[in-house]
Amino acid sequence: MYRFYLTFLFVFLISYFATNAQVNDLILEKVSVDTLSQKVTLTWLYHNDADSVKIFKCTNYCDNPPNAEYIGIAKIKMDQSNLEWVDNSANSIHRNDYRIAWGFSSWTAPQNNMVLEATHPENLCPNSVLLSWNPYINMFGTLDWYKILYRKKGADMGFMLFDSIKGTHFTNNNSTNIIHYEVKYLDNNTIYEFVLQAVNSNNSVHSYSNIVEYETQFVNNAPVLMEISRVSVIDDTYIEIGVEVTNSVPFDTLYLLRDKPIKEFWNKDSLSFKKIDSKEYNPNNRKYNFKDENVNPSTGLYYYTALASHKCRFSDTSSNIQTNIFLYGARVEKYGDSIYPARVKIYFNDVWDETEESHELVRIVYGEKRSIINALTLNRRHYIDIKRFIDDGAVMVYQVKSDNDCYSNTITIEHEPLILFPNAFYPEGLNLEDKTFYPILKFPSEENYLFVIYNRWGQEVYRSTLPPIYGNYVNMQGRWDGTFQGKDCPPGIYAYQISYTFNEGTGKYSTTGSFMLVR
Repeated sequence: MYRFYLTFLFVFLISYFATNAQVNDLILEKVSVDTLSQKVTLTWLYHNDADSVKIFKCTNYCDNPPNAEYIGIAKIKMDQSNLEWVDNSANSIHRNDYRIAWGFSSWTAPQNNMVLEATHPENLCPNSVLLSWNPYINMFGTLDWYKILYRKKGADMGFMLFDSIKGTHFTNNNSTNIIHYEVKYLDNNTIYEFVLQAVNSNNSVHSYSNIVEYETQFVNNAPVLMEISRVSVIDDTYIEIGVEVTNSVPFDTLYLLRDKPIKEFWNKDSLSFKKIDSKEYNPNNRKYNFKDENVNPSTGLYYYTALASHKCRFSDTSSNIQTNIFLYGARVEKYGDSIYPARVKIYFNDVWDETEESHELVRIVYGEKRSIINALTLNRRHYIDIKRFIDDGAVMVYQVKSDNDCYSNTITIEHEPLILFPNAFYPEGLNLEDKTFYPILKFPSEENYLFVIYNRWGQEVYRSTLPPIYGNYVNMQGRWDGTFQGKDCPPGIYAYQISYTFNEGTGKYSTTGSFMLVR
């Protein structure tokens, strides 16, 4: 008798473990929502040794898998021609958790349908939608992708792929997690339908969510019309940039971008812009001013452009491209200057700006800006020969100014002082230039000027505090006529001493010498 019971128990255990080993091969392939009926459908794989499949559904503690309570709701004959079951009592907009089993074996791992929801995105863009869903877990062949499909409602078209996102890095096999994805830049005032598709790693299983609708509102997609209207060098240390918006299309942020300094004009496609500053949108402001202090305006042309960015629009709006006015010059001969001013304005449609913006060349004397050449157009590089202005100073400080008060950097060109004296003069001569004795000067100032002549005994016979020529003015009192106290001085050798400051106050020059008075 004991031997009989032991034999029976041994056979039962062998049968039990064999059954469990076989049932481990029983696979719930997918839980999917039918895209037409919106009913939840279960699909499983055929098993040779199973005569039926029992379906279990979670009824309590479904969000807590270890404590979840399942009850049997259906029993389906295992048939190769019948490997699915539709849950007509399931609501596809709620999560439904299922397991299947064979006979008295253990259940398969739980699976549930994906519940897709469409709500307003956090950024409140009226042409965007925030999609949310619970992860699809325990997928046959391992989950690989979520595919987001869409179509316009009422249009004669099937669902199209919007995007695919990796399926494994969001879930950690926990069906209570929520995945979010924002669909941006949809058409205005349109009803969209969305459905989610979970795909396994070998692309053999595709499980769908329910279909959701979302109606977009209006977003103004017109471009922001704007122009960089001002690029001005301030005190040779920084650059001020003004951006003017000329229409009322809103945006979120206005970015200022800059490229490295270049001495020559450059191909637009070769520029490499980087964002250096930003300002938030102000509906009451059309003019935005920036200050770029990380520059050296004496090194070349800095290229600037602006971008108007809006979170609800697909692309940013670009402004024109404009540079500072870059001025450089050199001495080309002893008393000759050459100046090369450069400026670039490029529009975003790759057309060079040909507008006739007027500029003028100014000279800075005693801190005062004096215009010397006007009506300059600097859309290309120019050469300016300014030899005719050389007499105006020993140290020349030049700058270019536009008609809207944009300034270039300043350049300084130094000249050597010049003073020439004749070695003799003849007061009774016929030529006026020979009848007086005076210095030929460059850059004299009327201030601190002193010219003194002494006879051979060191007696002062002439003194002048005004240069003989100042600008275009000829000063006869600055020339000695060879007399002292109304009487002719005797012929002979005389000495002179002269000292003066340069006309722009940049330095002082003095010298002495002798000459012959001939009678």
